[in-house]
Amino acid sequence: MSNKSKDILLEHNISITNPRILVLEQLLKVKKPISIDSLLNSLDNQVATSTLYRVLNDLQKINIVSQFLSPENITMVELSLNESGHHHHLFCKGCGDVTDIELSLGFEQKLSNEVKMLEKTLGFLIDDHGLELIGECNACRDSV
Repeated sequence: MSNKSKDILLEHNISITNPRILVLEQLLKVKKPISIDSLLNSLDNQVATSTLYRVLNDLQKINIVSQFLSPENITMVELSLNESGHHHHLFCKGCGDVTDIELSLGFEQKLSNEVKMLEKTLGFLIDDHGLELIGECNACRDSV
């Protein structure tokens, strides 16, 4: 059991439980977005499904974990520690790999301006947005 997961929980003033440590350690290990099913499988029956959802909910409330949907409507989770802010994802339609990407500040500002214009034009309050880039990673293209 690593001290890093305990330290994260202590820093966020949340109680240290074995399921929280196991989930955090796995997310620290994979270092990228992962589906809840894959996370559950990687925990190898050490955490019950209902417990995993409860832990993820607790960690999301204190901004340690964030969730988003893949293009196939699969719930993905990732650590949100030390994030420099809003980011987007590349999705490989071959292997299902998901990669975090950050867009240029100029592009993000233009996108933000478009969102504000849509809000004003359509009278719709937008809470969040995402940009999905879907294609094939090098490994999938090379295997053809």
